[in-house]
Amino acid sequence: MKDWFLPTLGAILCWGCACFLPKLSTQYISMTSTVVFQGLGGAIISLIIFLHLRYPLETHPKGTIIAVVAGMLTLLGMVFYIKAISKGSVAIISPLSALYPLVVIFLALVVFKETLTLKQLFGIGFALISIILIAE
Repeated sequence: MKDWFLPTLGAILCWGCACFLPKLSTQYISMTSTVVFQGLGGAIISLIIFLHLRYPLETHPKGTIIAVVAGMLTLLGMVFYIKAISKGSVAIISPLSALYPLVVIFLALVVFKETLTLKQLFGIGFALISIILIAE
């Protein structure tokens, strides 16, 4: 088994639950309260990781700013996601929003000059077609 497989499976399971639970939460509390408590949950995990560091926290002006912006975008994306699922079907919105790797692919091509095979381009094309089919 590849050494990346189990962490990938963990990410899929965590993100799958993280995308389902806000719909359940908004049945009891407001969307904004859900966002705040979800952010608190993320802060708790960050604190646990910070407390278990065996070395000083690394900082660099650019790296730190980029990481903070990434965290802000993660939570802001969750705000949009929770707003969407509070108004619509989680069964439709979740797979649609899970196509965010298309943005990652575009950025990887532009920023890192990564390349794609013809087979991968077809896969991306099918992902784009799925957006149309799911959103109808």
